[in-house]
Amino acid sequence: MRTQSMDTIRICIPRDGGFKAVAGLVVGGVAARHEVTLEVLDDLQLALDALLDHAESDEGEVTLELRIVGSAIDVAFGPVDDATVTELEREAGDGIGLRRLLDTTVDDVSLTTRDGESWVELRKGYALAGAEG
Repeated sequence: MRTQSMDTIRICIPRDGGFKAVAGLVVGGVAARHEVTLEVLDDLQLALDALLDHAESDEGEVTLELRIVGSAIDVAFGPVDDATVTELEREAGDGIGLRRLLDTTVDDVSLTTRDGESWVELRKGYALAGAEG
């Protein structure tokens, strides 16, 4: 089991869809530094894209925090709007909604509150690229 950890990487980006690539680059850089597999990287980028796409408004900023803890990547994303909170509090059901997509791409999804605003926290375990198993 890996015990490596790092400081939290935090970026604030405009909610405007044109800035999704910035979040992808940051996640990609962290993944490359820690030799995360492409499958894990793809899952994280898909989850973040879905969260960015789900926002009711393109106004304001969103904060993305990434941290490697052991053999997992923790991501905090927020603040999120009420529609996103409602969607994540629902059961996944049969449809392909945000909750189902996140449940499929990451190992853990939770809602938290920071300074009175809702945030989504994601956790994705990983193995080193090239490692068997």
